[in-house]
Parts: sequence; structure tokens; C-alpha cells
Amino acid sequence: MGIEELETELDITFHDSMLRTLSANFANRTAEFVLDVCVGHPDAATESERERRRAARLELTGLEYLIVDPPDPKYPYRKREPVDIDPCDPDQAMTARYPIPQGAFAGRFFVSDWNAFIHFAAMQVALTWLESE
Repeated sequence: MGIEELETELDITFHDSMLRTLSANFANRTAEFVLDVCVGHPDAATESERERRRAARLELTGLEYLIVDPPDPKYPYRKREPVDIDPCDPDQAMTARYPIPQGAFAGRFFVSDWNAFIHFAAMQVALTWLESE
């Protein structure tokens, strides 16, 4: 299961999620994203209902690669606050350079506050809610 399938299964979107932390354990081949996932409904009556977020841990296991592009120096990347991310299809240059095994998936997050990407490929993905609804 990849990011898109996880979104469909949980009826969520990672679009406009706020990334708080990113960590990797290369010995265990895992990466963990702690983020505030947008769980609001786009047709909700109020902006607060449309923009509602819920804290979660997104874990990639069987990590094949994790590449964080450096922030664009023209962007205010030094702010000490969560950054806005959006899921994207994998970069074809990355998947050509780092072929992934059968059963794995690749993707990336666009970090709009940096004008840069976080690229990844892994065997599995899971989401754990860190707070109740």
C-alpha cells in the first residue's frame, strides 16, 4: 500500500498537512513523519471545519530511500514552525536512479515553505493517530 491507497482507505488527504518532525532510522530502514493531517471536509459550512487537522504519525517501513532536498534560499525556511506539505507522484529521475523492488512504492512531498521536495520509497506505510477526533 502506498500513500494514495492509504489516503483512500482512511478517507483523508495529506494535501496541506503540516509537517512537524521527520526522523529516520537507517539501521531499521524506517522513516517517521509527525504531522497534522487535514481531516476537514472541503464543503463544510465554516472555515474551521474545512481546515480541521489531526495529529498523526506516518511511518514508512522497509525504507529504500529518503532524500530531502535543501530549501530554496529565497524562501523563509528558517522559521521555527511546522511546514506545509503536499503529496506528489515520485520524481522520475529518482525512480530511474534508485530502482525500487517489487511491492514497494515511491512518492514525494512538496514542501511549499522551502520550495523543495522530500523523496521516499518504502515497502509499507502506516498511519497512527496521535490524538482522538
